Amino acid sequence: MACLQHVYRRGHIFWWRRVHRLLGNAALDVRLSLGTTNRLQARNRGALLTAFTPGVVEMLDRKVKAATSITERELQAIAKAMYEERLSEVCTDQRSTPYHAALHSAANLAFIDYFERLMRLGGHMSFLPAEQRQLEDDGWDPQRIADLKAIIAMREDRSISPIRRAEIDHHLAAAGLPVDDRSRWKVELALYPTYRDAYADAEQQLQQLVSRLQPASIPPVSSAASSPIPVPLPVSSDPAVPETWQHCTPVEAAERMIAETPRLLAHRQDGKRAKESVGEQTLRQIRWAAALLQKSLPPGTPLWRVTKADILKLDASFDQLSVRYGKAPRDRDLSQSLDDATASTAEQVAAGDLSTDEVGLSAGTANKHYNKLGQVHAFMRKTVPMAAEIDFGEFTVAIDMDEREARQRYTREQGQAIFRLSPWTGCRDVERRLEPGSSIIHDGLFYVLLLVWYTGARREELCKLMLDDVESGHDIHYLLIRPTETGRVKNTSARRVVVIADELIRLGFLRYVEAMRAAGERLLFPELLPAADTKRKLGDVFYKLWWIYIAREVPGLKRGQAMHSARHMVSDELKDQEVFLEFRNDHLGHKGRGGEGETRYPSRASLLKLKSVVEKIPVVTADLPDQLVMNLLPAQRRCPRPARGRADD
Repeated sequence: MACLQHVYRRGHIFWWRRVHRLLGNAALDVRLSLGTTNRLQARNRGALLTAFTPGVVEMLDRKVKAATSITERELQAIAKAMYEERLSEVCTDQRSTPYHAALHSAANLAFIDYFERLMRLGGHMSFLPAEQRQLEDDGWDPQRIADLKAIIAMREDRSISPIRRAEIDHHLAAAGLPVDDRSRWKVELALYPTYRDAYADAEQQLQQLVSRLQPASIPPVSSAASSPIPVPLPVSSDPAVPETWQHCTPVEAAERMIAETPRLLAHRQDGKRAKESVGEQTLRQIRWAAALLQKSLPPGTPLWRVTKADILKLDASFDQLSVRYGKAPRDRDLSQSLDDATASTAEQVAAGDLSTDEVGLSAGTANKHYNKLGQVHAFMRKTVPMAAEIDFGEFTVAIDMDEREARQRYTREQGQAIFRLSPWTGCRDVERRLEPGSSIIHDGLFYVLLLVWYTGARREELCKLMLDDVESGHDIHYLLIRPTETGRVKNTSARRVVVIADELIRLGFLRYVEAMRAAGERLLFPELLPAADTKRKLGDVFYKLWWIYIAREVPGLKRGQAMHSARHMVSDELKDQEVFLEFRNDHLGHKGRGGEGETRYPSRASLLKLKSVVEKIPVVTADLPDQLVMNLLPAQRRCPRPARGRADD
């Protein structure tokens, strides 16, 4: 129906559809039956509806703006609630570690100065030499200036801000207010004096705590302390470990952390608060890191007894384990120690079943384990402060590789090799898709990798697409990458529009979409839906079902080159062709790091601009014929994958 703007046919009846973005990025999806099977009548009725649409949308925008404008009373209520939360958080931390009173005091005073500066400037600004000279003239000592600069640098260099966006979003949503950049900005302005007062009150509480703990002969911590040296304070004379932690092993501690940490709660993962929680993959990483530590310890060793020497032993084991360790179900057996695992690895090397290159965990994998163990250990020490302090960051190592070198992208030759395989050139039949033949089947196997190559989108973003996520406007067809019932997106920047390349259209993608709609489907690739009793995602199903077998046929495939490598290829190609960074970010769903001038104020690129961007992706399927006739999977195969038993894993 390309010649009838905003009109499409469902069955024999013509329909009219428009999708509009209201204020706050709210979507208004309007679909109306035109009540006719006549093409001419459908065109006239559709044109009439299109003509009246702008006025209706403008009226709705005015109503939305009037209904969602945040008031001063609502701002102050949010600021008051966040004051109480921050004050409680800071005071609890200071009471739990009173022996660091001097450090706490220095931090409180630095944050007071920081928020005073934000109030004075009306927002964030880099610390310039002229400002430092002015503070020196005002009598600030070098340590006070250095502390203020350190907090400013944390935000600018490491993106760590004492004003947490997630907390602002939580309070806006709880108040029923729009969670958008303008509302966040208003709340942040109100938080400058609020957080200043919170740290000032925390400092007052700290001084009262110190005065009660210290003998009269020891002077209290000075509010003008210039050296962050901890003051030795008396600790409890009863160092007994709480009963609940006496015999708690690393694995049990990890489960306790998962059960008590809001962002890790399992019941959030499929609810409306899913965006504030972590995914199942992160939970698996936490559990596996704890299991590795427990397997390296004598049986029954509780986590609070772990020392740095134990971590040194674990670190030595990491260099002797197979890179595949943890993949097989038997590896998860806690009764198997790491000593047994390393001995088994040595035997496999001696027998020639494992190459020496496959022995020893990579720096990235080991770093991930130490980061998770650090989280579990820190959680335990909140309740058991007498446990040994262990800096797990000492065991991580910087990846000795340039960021560009670390990314394994596909070459054009590899792309051409993928699409010369039987799923795209002809297979035996539905049962034997990877064997050469004369049949072309149009399904997820045929289109997912084409979409990955010609969009650079993430695997899960594409596999979870619904048919309603394929839209068109101004004669440009595009995909909506957004949270749906099939799954969420990685972050707010990942919500975007991805224009469909002309090569994908030539290869029948739009015909496939229409055929699936006519077949009554809702998902773009329903055969990738996992079984209801599994936690696997649609992208995981595609990976296990097809990619691990296709990857074997890709020439020169290096370790680390997965489906995600196509994303790096697209990014590099667009950069080589001098596409603006903002346009690359809009297409790929990356969050820019160039400040507000790059991330807050620019509007998203237009569809026409995004179309010009996507057409710069190299075409590697020119040898494939046009896909004019759709050959869908049989209906009985367009259903969730059956669950496999543990023995089949």
